[in-house]
Amino acid sequence: MKTKDIALILLLSGLVLACKNSTNKHKQITNQNQNKTGIKYARGFRIDKFEDYTQITVRNPWDTTITMETYILVDREKPTPQNLPQGMVVRVPILRAGTCSAIFAGEYKMLGDINKIVAVGEPEYVYIPEITKGIANGTILNLGMNTALNTEKVLASKLDVLVISPFEDGANDKFKSLGINVVKDASYMEESPLGRTEWIKFEAAFLGKDSIANVIFSKIESNYNSLCIKVQKTTQRPTVFCEKKTGDSWYIAGGKSYMGNFLKDAGAKYLWADLKNSGSVPLSFEKVFAKAIHADFWLFKYNNIANNTTITSLANEYELYKNFDALKNNKVFAVNSAKSPFYEQGPMEPDIVLADLVHIFHPELLPDYKPRYYFQLKSK
Repeated sequence: MKTKDIALILLLSGLVLACKNSTNKHKQITNQNQNKTGIKYARGFRIDKFEDYTQITVRNPWDTTITMETYILVDREKPTPQNLPQGMVVRVPILRAGTCSAIFAGEYKMLGDINKIVAVGEPEYVYIPEITKGIANGTILNLGMNTALNTEKVLASKLDVLVISPFEDGANDKFKSLGINVVKDASYMEESPLGRTEWIKFEAAFLGKDSIANVIFSKIESNYNSLCIKVQKTTQRPTVFCEKKTGDSWYIAGGKSYMGNFLKDAGAKYLWADLKNSGSVPLSFEKVFAKAIHADFWLFKYNNIANNTTITSLANEYELYKNFDALKNNKVFAVNSAKSPFYEQGPMEPDIVLADLVHIFHPELLPDYKPRYYFQLKSK
Protein backbone atom coordinates (compact mmCIF):
# COMPACT_ATOMS: atom_id res chain seq x y z
CA MET A 1 0.00 0.00 0.00
CA LYS A 2 1.27 3.41 -0.94
CA THR A 3 2.26 5.92 1.72
CA LYS A 4 -0.33 8.37 0.36
CA ASP A 5 -3.11 5.76 0.77
CA ILE A 6 -2.06 4.98 4.34
CA ALA A 7 -2.10 8.68 5.19
CA LEU A 8 -5.58 9.03 3.74
CA ILE A 9 -6.89 6.07 5.75
CA LEU A 10 -5.39 7.48 8.95
CA LEU A 11 -6.94 10.87 8.24
CA LEU A 12 -10.41 9.39 7.67
CA SER A 13 -10.09 7.22 10.78
CA GLY A 14 -9.23 10.29 12.80
CA LEU A 15 -12.25 12.16 11.50
CA VAL A 16 -14.57 9.26 12.35
CA LEU A 17 -13.07 9.00 15.82
CA ALA A 18 -13.43 12.73 16.36
CA CYS A 19 -17.08 12.60 15.31
CA LYS A 20 -17.68 9.64 17.59
CA ASN A 21 -16.05 11.37 20.53
CA SER A 22 -18.05 14.52 19.83
CA THR A 23 -21.31 12.52 19.81
CA ASN A 24 -20.41 10.72 23.03
CA LYS A 25 -19.58 14.00 24.69
CA HIS A 26 -22.99 15.39 23.74
CA LYS A 27 -24.72 12.33 25.12
CA GLN A 28 -22.75 12.57 28.34
CA ILE A 29 -23.83 16.18 28.86
CA THR A 30 -27.42 15.20 28.13
CA ASN A 31 -27.32 12.30 30.57
CA GLN A 32 -25.84 14.44 33.31
CA ASN A 33 -28.61 16.97 32.88
CA GLN A 34 -31.24 14.28 32.80
CA ASN A 35 -30.05 13.12 36.22
CA LYS A 36 -30.40 16.63 37.61
CA THR A 37 -33.93 17.08 36.29
CA GLY A 38 -34.91 13.42 36.49
CA ILE A 39 -38.60 12.59 36.88
CA LYS A 40 -39.11 9.81 39.41
CA TYR A 41 -42.85 9.25 39.62
CA ALA A 42 -44.68 11.12 36.86
CA ARG A 43 -45.27 9.13 33.70
CA GLY A 44 -46.69 11.88 31.50
CA PHE A 45 -43.63 13.98 30.70
CA ARG A 46 -39.86 14.09 30.60
CA ILE A 47 -37.30 16.90 30.70
CA ASP A 48 -34.04 16.81 28.74
CA LYS A 49 -31.56 19.64 29.18
CA PHE A 50 -29.05 20.61 26.54
CA GLU A 51 -26.45 23.32 26.44
CA ASP A 52 -28.61 25.85 24.54
CA TYR A 53 -32.16 24.73 25.30
CA THR A 54 -34.42 22.48 27.34
CA GLN A 55 -36.71 19.97 25.68
CA ILE A 56 -39.93 18.88 27.41
CA THR A 57 -41.85 15.96 25.97
CA VAL A 58 -45.46 15.39 27.01
CA ARG A 59 -46.90 11.95 26.33
CA ASN A 60 -50.44 11.52 25.10
CA PRO A 61 -52.29 10.43 28.27
CA TRP A 62 -54.75 8.34 26.23
CA ASP A 63 -51.98 6.61 24.27
CA THR A 64 -48.65 6.88 26.08
CA THR A 65 -46.77 5.35 23.16
CA ILE A 66 -47.04 8.61 21.24
CA THR A 67 -46.03 12.20 21.98
CA MET A 68 -48.74 14.79 22.46
CA GLU A 69 -46.53 17.90 22.56
CA THR A 70 -42.86 18.86 22.52
CA TYR A 71 -41.71 22.15 24.00
CA ILE A 72 -38.33 23.70 23.27
CA LEU A 73 -37.48 26.20 26.01
CA VAL A 74 -34.92 28.85 25.08
CA ASP A 75 -33.50 31.55 27.33
CA ARG A 76 -35.23 34.82 26.38
CA GLU A 77 -31.99 36.76 26.91
CA LYS A 78 -30.04 34.73 24.34
CA PRO A 79 -30.26 34.45 20.54
CA THR A 80 -32.20 31.53 19.12
CA PRO A 81 -29.87 28.53 18.71
CA GLN A 82 -29.40 27.00 15.27
CA ASN A 83 -30.79 23.60 14.29
CA LEU A 84 -33.33 23.29 17.10
CA PRO A 85 -35.37 20.06 17.13
CA GLN A 86 -39.03 20.15 16.16
CA GLY A 87 -41.34 21.48 18.82
CA MET A 88 -43.03 24.59 20.15
CA VAL A 89 -40.35 27.16 20.94
CA VAL A 90 -41.06 29.06 24.15
CA ARG A 91 -38.89 31.88 25.48
CA VAL A 92 -38.26 31.43 29.19
CA PRO A 93 -38.72 32.45 31.85
CA ILE A 94 -42.22 33.32 30.69
CA LEU A 95 -43.59 36.69 31.80
CA ARG A 96 -47.35 36.45 31.14
CA ALA A 97 -49.42 33.33 31.71
CA GLY A 98 -53.02 32.28 31.47
CA THR A 99 -54.03 29.32 33.65
CA CYS A 100 -57.09 27.13 33.22
CA SER A 101 -57.06 25.30 36.53
CA ALA A 102 -56.85 26.31 40.17
CA ILE A 103 -54.08 23.73 40.54
CA PHE A 104 -51.86 25.52 38.03
CA ALA A 105 -52.43 28.85 39.75
CA GLY A 106 -51.53 27.18 43.05
CA GLU A 107 -48.28 25.89 41.59
CA TYR A 108 -47.37 29.37 40.35
CA LYS A 109 -47.95 30.67 43.87
CA MET A 110 -45.83 27.91 45.42
CA LEU A 111 -43.04 28.83 43.00
CA GLY A 112 -43.30 32.54 43.85
CA ASP A 113 -44.66 33.64 40.47
CA ILE A 114 -48.37 34.22 41.07
CA ASN A 115 -47.89 37.76 39.71
CA LYS A 116 -47.21 36.34 36.24
CA ILE A 117 -50.80 35.11 35.89
CA VAL A 118 -52.73 37.71 33.87
CA ALA A 119 -55.71 35.59 32.79
CA VAL A 120 -57.66 32.75 34.38
CA GLY A 121 -60.26 30.26 33.22
CA GLU A 122 -63.20 29.66 35.58
CA PRO A 123 -61.87 31.98 38.33
CA GLU A 124 -64.93 31.24 40.46
CA TYR A 125 -63.21 27.98 41.40
CA VAL A 126 -59.87 29.59 42.27
CA TYR A 127 -59.64 30.50 45.95
CA ILE A 128 -56.32 32.32 45.84
CA PRO A 129 -56.45 35.90 47.21
CA GLU A 130 -54.16 37.33 44.52
CA ILE A 131 -56.35 35.87 41.78
CA THR A 132 -59.62 36.92 43.41
CA LYS A 133 -58.33 40.46 43.87
CA GLY A 134 -56.99 40.63 40.32
CA ILE A 135 -60.32 39.52 38.83
CA ALA A 136 -62.16 42.09 40.97
CA ASN A 137 -59.96 45.04 39.96
CA GLY A 138 -59.59 44.00 36.32
CA THR A 139 -55.85 43.31 36.31
CA ILE A 140 -56.56 39.62 35.63
CA LEU A 141 -58.91 38.67 32.79
CA ASN A 142 -61.69 36.11 33.19
CA LEU A 143 -61.35 33.75 30.21
CA GLY A 144 -64.65 31.99 30.87
CA MET A 145 -65.29 28.25 30.85
CA ASN A 146 -62.21 26.08 30.38
CA THR A 147 -63.96 23.99 27.73
CA ALA A 148 -64.96 27.08 25.73
CA LEU A 149 -62.44 29.85 26.44
CA ASN A 150 -63.18 33.37 25.23
CA THR A 151 -60.97 33.72 22.14
CA GLU A 152 -60.94 37.53 22.15
CA LYS A 153 -59.85 37.67 25.78
CA VAL A 154 -57.18 35.04 25.23
CA LEU A 155 -55.71 37.09 22.39
CA ALA A 156 -56.07 40.37 24.33
CA SER A 157 -54.09 38.90 27.24
CA LYS A 158 -50.92 38.74 25.09
CA LEU A 159 -49.87 35.52 26.79
CA ASP A 160 -46.49 33.85 26.64
CA VAL A 161 -48.27 30.60 27.54
CA LEU A 162 -51.81 29.36 28.06
CA VAL A 163 -51.70 26.45 30.52
CA ILE A 164 -54.55 23.99 30.07
CA SER A 165 -55.59 20.50 31.07
CA PRO A 166 -55.74 18.64 27.74
CA PHE A 167 -59.04 17.13 26.72
CA GLU A 168 -59.20 14.08 24.49
CA ASP A 169 -61.23 16.00 21.93
CA GLY A 170 -58.58 18.75 21.69
CA ALA A 171 -61.11 21.48 22.53
CA ASN A 172 -58.47 24.18 22.92
CA ASP A 173 -56.13 23.18 20.08
CA LYS A 174 -57.45 26.09 18.00
CA PHE A 175 -55.33 28.50 20.02
CA LYS A 176 -52.15 26.93 18.64
CA SER A 177 -53.21 27.98 15.14
CA LEU A 178 -53.67 31.52 16.47
CA GLY A 179 -50.06 31.70 17.61
CA ILE A 180 -50.69 31.04 21.30
CA ASN A 181 -48.22 28.76 23.09
CA VAL A 182 -50.66 26.22 24.54
CA VAL A 183 -48.96 24.34 27.37
CA LYS A 184 -50.71 21.04 28.08
CA ASP A 185 -50.40 19.96 31.70
CA ALA A 186 -51.83 16.43 31.91
CA SER A 187 -51.11 15.97 35.60
CA TYR A 188 -54.72 14.98 36.32
CA MET A 189 -54.14 11.78 34.35
CA GLU A 190 -51.36 10.54 36.64
CA GLU A 191 -52.17 7.44 38.66
CA SER A 192 -49.85 7.96 41.62
CA PRO A 193 -50.19 10.84 44.12
CA LEU A 194 -46.48 11.72 43.96
CA GLY A 195 -46.58 11.44 40.18
CA ARG A 196 -49.28 14.06 40.00
CA THR A 197 -47.44 16.39 42.36
CA GLU A 198 -44.20 16.01 40.42
CA TRP A 199 -45.73 18.05 37.58
CA ILE A 200 -44.67 21.11 39.56
CA LYS A 201 -41.30 20.48 37.87
CA PHE A 202 -43.05 20.78 34.51
CA GLU A 203 -44.52 24.19 35.36
CA ALA A 204 -41.27 25.32 36.98
CA ALA A 205 -39.33 24.75 33.77
CA PHE A 206 -41.33 27.48 32.02
CA LEU A 207 -40.70 29.85 34.93
CA GLY A 208 -37.00 29.14 35.35
CA LYS A 209 -37.67 27.81 38.87
CA ASP A 210 -36.28 24.28 38.53
CA SER A 211 -34.24 24.35 41.72
CA ILE A 212 -37.15 25.70 43.78
CA ALA A 213 -39.47 23.02 42.42
CA ASN A 214 -36.94 20.33 43.28
CA VAL A 215 -36.75 21.55 46.87
CA ILE A 216 -40.54 21.74 47.21
CA PHE A 217 -41.06 18.29 45.74
CA SER A 218 -38.27 16.66 47.75
CA LYS A 219 -39.88 17.81 50.99
CA ILE A 220 -43.29 16.50 49.95
CA GLU A 221 -41.77 13.22 48.77
CA SER A 222 -39.90 12.76 52.06
CA ASN A 223 -43.03 13.39 54.14
CA TYR A 224 -45.13 11.07 51.98
CA ASN A 225 -42.66 8.20 52.00
CA SER A 226 -42.08 8.54 55.75
CA LEU A 227 -45.79 8.00 56.29
CA CYS A 228 -45.75 4.99 53.97
CA ILE A 229 -42.98 3.43 56.04
CA LYS A 230 -45.02 3.92 59.22
CA VAL A 231 -48.03 2.29 57.63
CA GLN A 232 -46.01 -0.69 56.36
CA LYS A 233 -45.23 -1.62 59.97
CA THR A 234 -48.90 -2.20 60.74
CA THR A 235 -50.64 -5.48 59.99
CA GLN A 236 -54.28 -4.37 60.18
CA ARG A 237 -55.90 -3.39 56.89
CA PRO A 238 -59.45 -2.05 57.40
CA THR A 239 -61.82 -2.31 54.44
CA VAL A 240 -63.07 0.81 52.69
CA PHE A 241 -65.29 1.92 49.81
CA CYS A 242 -65.68 5.37 48.27
CA GLU A 243 -68.08 7.95 46.85
CA LYS A 244 -71.88 7.81 46.58
CA LYS A 245 -74.61 6.88 44.14
CA THR A 246 -75.03 9.36 41.28
CA GLY A 247 -78.32 8.93 39.48
CA ASP A 248 -78.65 5.25 38.63
CA SER A 249 -74.92 4.53 38.88
CA TRP A 250 -72.18 4.42 41.50
CA TYR A 251 -68.85 5.40 39.98
CA ILE A 252 -66.12 3.22 41.44
CA ALA A 253 -62.44 4.09 41.05
CA GLY A 254 -60.18 1.28 39.86
CA GLY A 255 -57.41 -0.22 41.94
CA LYS A 256 -54.76 1.50 39.82
CA SER A 257 -56.44 4.88 40.04
CA TYR A 258 -55.19 7.96 41.85
CA MET A 259 -57.52 7.25 44.79
CA GLY A 260 -56.83 3.53 44.69
CA ASN A 261 -53.12 4.20 45.17
CA PHE A 262 -53.81 6.67 47.97
CA LEU A 263 -55.85 4.07 49.87
CA LYS A 264 -53.18 1.41 49.39
CA ASP A 265 -50.45 3.72 50.68
CA ALA A 266 -52.66 4.68 53.64
CA GLY A 267 -52.87 1.07 54.76
CA ALA A 268 -56.48 0.30 53.84
CA LYS A 269 -57.96 -2.64 51.97
CA TYR A 270 -59.81 -1.02 49.11
CA LEU A 271 -62.68 -3.31 48.13
CA TRP A 272 -62.12 -2.67 44.42
CA ALA A 273 -58.33 -2.95 44.47
CA ASP A 274 -58.63 -5.86 42.04
CA LEU A 275 -60.35 -3.66 39.46
CA LYS A 276 -57.39 -3.28 37.08
CA ASN A 277 -58.05 0.11 35.62
CA SER A 278 -56.92 3.66 36.39
CA GLY A 279 -60.25 5.40 35.82
CA SER A 280 -63.73 4.94 37.25
CA VAL A 281 -66.42 2.52 36.15
CA PRO A 282 -70.19 2.84 36.71
CA LEU A 283 -71.73 0.06 38.79
CA SER A 284 -75.26 -0.50 39.95
CA PHE A 285 -76.16 0.25 43.56
CA GLU A 286 -76.89 -3.43 44.07
CA LYS A 287 -73.36 -4.47 43.09
CA VAL A 288 -71.75 -1.90 45.35
CA PHE A 289 -74.11 -2.74 48.19
CA ALA A 290 -73.37 -6.47 48.00
CA LYS A 291 -69.64 -5.88 48.27
CA ALA A 292 -69.51 -2.92 50.67
CA ILE A 293 -72.31 -3.60 53.13
CA HIS A 294 -69.89 -4.76 55.84
CA ALA A 295 -66.97 -2.46 55.01
CA ASP A 296 -65.24 -0.77 57.94
CA PHE A 297 -65.09 2.72 56.41
CA TRP A 298 -66.89 4.85 53.85
CA LEU A 299 -65.20 7.86 52.23
CA PHE A 300 -66.63 10.36 49.78
CA LYS A 301 -66.40 13.93 48.50
CA TYR A 302 -69.21 16.43 48.12
CA ASN A 303 -69.77 20.14 47.56
CA ASN A 304 -72.16 22.04 49.81
CA ILE A 305 -71.48 25.65 50.73
CA ALA A 306 -74.51 25.84 53.06
CA ASN A 307 -74.19 22.76 55.27
CA ASN A 308 -71.89 19.88 56.08
CA THR A 309 -73.30 16.42 55.44
CA THR A 310 -74.18 14.50 58.59
CA ILE A 311 -74.94 10.84 59.27
CA THR A 312 -78.62 11.75 59.50
CA SER A 313 -78.70 13.76 56.26
CA LEU A 314 -76.77 11.02 54.45
CA ALA A 315 -79.24 8.39 55.61
CA ASN A 316 -82.14 10.58 54.50
CA GLU A 317 -80.50 11.15 51.11
CA TYR A 318 -81.08 7.52 50.10
CA GLU A 319 -82.96 5.05 52.26
CA LEU A 320 -80.74 2.04 51.54
CA TYR A 321 -77.61 3.87 52.76
CA LYS A 322 -78.81 3.04 56.27
CA ASN A 323 -77.88 -0.61 55.76
CA PHE A 324 -74.13 -0.02 55.39
CA ASP A 325 -72.17 -1.02 58.49
CA ALA A 326 -69.91 2.02 58.06
CA LEU A 327 -72.89 4.34 58.42
CA LYS A 328 -74.36 2.36 61.34
CA ASN A 329 -71.00 2.52 63.16
CA ASN A 330 -70.40 6.18 62.31
CA LYS A 331 -67.27 5.41 60.31
CA VAL A 332 -68.00 7.79 57.46
CA PHE A 333 -65.46 10.46 56.50
CA ALA A 334 -65.88 13.08 53.80
CA VAL A 335 -64.40 16.12 52.09
CA ASN A 336 -66.63 19.16 51.63
CA SER A 337 -64.87 20.74 48.65
CA ALA A 338 -66.99 23.89 49.07
CA LYS A 339 -65.29 24.55 52.38
CA SER A 340 -61.79 23.24 51.76
CA PRO A 341 -59.42 23.62 48.78
CA PHE A 342 -59.23 19.87 48.17
CA TYR A 343 -59.24 20.07 44.37
CA GLU A 344 -57.07 23.20 44.24
CA GLN A 345 -54.39 22.31 46.79
CA GLY A 346 -54.86 18.61 47.51
CA PRO A 347 -52.92 17.40 44.43
CA MET A 348 -49.98 19.54 45.57
CA GLU A 349 -50.24 18.29 49.16
CA PRO A 350 -50.39 14.49 48.79
CA ASP A 351 -48.50 14.14 52.04
CA ILE A 352 -51.28 16.02 53.85
CA VAL A 353 -54.04 14.03 52.13
CA LEU A 354 -52.20 10.81 53.00
CA ALA A 355 -51.86 11.93 56.62
CA ASP A 356 -55.63 12.52 56.73
CA LEU A 357 -56.23 8.98 55.45
CA VAL A 358 -53.68 7.39 57.78
CA HIS A 359 -55.32 9.21 60.69
CA ILE A 360 -58.64 7.64 59.67
CA PHE A 361 -57.44 4.06 59.20
CA HIS A 362 -54.60 3.99 61.76
CA PRO A 363 -55.19 6.79 64.29
CA GLU A 364 -52.62 5.28 66.64
CA LEU A 365 -49.87 6.26 64.18
CA LEU A 366 -50.80 9.96 64.26
CA PRO A 367 -52.45 10.49 67.68
CA ASP A 368 -52.21 14.30 67.76
CA TYR A 369 -52.93 14.92 64.10
CA LYS A 370 -55.49 17.53 63.03
CA PRO A 371 -57.10 16.64 59.66
CA ARG A 372 -57.21 19.20 56.87
CA TYR A 373 -59.52 17.66 54.29
CA TYR A 374 -61.30 14.50 55.49
CA PHE A 375 -63.58 14.89 58.51
CA GLN A 376 -65.74 12.37 60.28
CA LEU A 377 -69.44 13.00 59.74
CA LYS A 378 -71.28 14.19 62.81
CA SER A 379 -74.42 12.30 63.79
CA LYS A 380 -76.72 15.31 63.26
